[in-house]
Amino acid sequence: MKFTQYELYDLINRPGPLWLAYADLSDANLRGVNLQGAILRGTNLGEALLNNAILSGANLNDASLRMAILLEADLSQSTLINADLTGADLSGANLSNANLGGAKLREVKLSEANLREANLRGANFTNANMHGVNLTSANLGGADLSNARMSESNFQNASLIRANLSGAEVSKSIITGADLSNGSLIGTNFSKCNLAGADLSEARLGKADLSDADLHGANLTKADLRHAYLYMADFSGANLTGANLLNADVVKVKYDGSTIWPEGFDPQTAGTAVEA
Repeated sequence: MKFTQYELYDLINRPGPLWLAYADLSDANLRGVNLQGAILRGTNLGEALLNNAILSGANLNDASLRMAILLEADLSQSTLINADLTGADLSGANLSNANLGGAKLREVKLSEANLREANLRGANFTNANMHGVNLTSANLGGADLSNARMSESNFQNASLIRANLSGAEVSKSIITGADLSNGSLIGTNFSKCNLAGADLSEARLGKADLSDADLHGANLTKADLRHAYLYMADFSGANLTGANLLNADVVKVKYDGSTIWPEGFDPQTAGTAVEA
């Protein structure tokens, strides 16, 4: 059912949570509207204008928000399980504690958005623009972030177990304490990232750029670093037991007495420089 603008105005001004499950609100102008706690499951909000809208606690499971505009919208604690947000613009939006498990977010814009402690398990972020996004303590297990642009973002203590970041741009980001174990990080740009204490065990880092990255105390056991660019990376206190460094560029890599290298690897003959 398609609503006129007058009908929409009447609906959103009624008391109590709005119930519009499976309604057609495509192209609707809902800028600044208060839809807190609304039931919008399966609703079509494709290309809708939702700038500064309040959708905190709303149920948007299975909803379509393809190409919708949600600049600085409040979606905190909302549920968007399996929702389709392909191409949507959520720049500056608040999605803290939101549940986006399995959501489609291909080519989405999330620059400067807040996804702190959000559930993003299995979500698809391929080719997304996420510069400066806050993903502190978010769950991105199994998510697809391939070719996403996420420079200067915050992944502190985030879970990215088995996530795919192949070809992603993550430079100058904070990734301290994050779990990227068993992840596909092939060709990922981690240059100048802070990965102190991160878990990269069994991660596939072939051809990844870790130049000038801080890997203090990181766990890289059994990590695949073949052809990785490690120039000036700091591995002080890092554990690289069983890691594969075949053809990796280790020129001027930093380490200390507590760094654990793979068996048979001699840092002194590989062009590394001991940290003072």
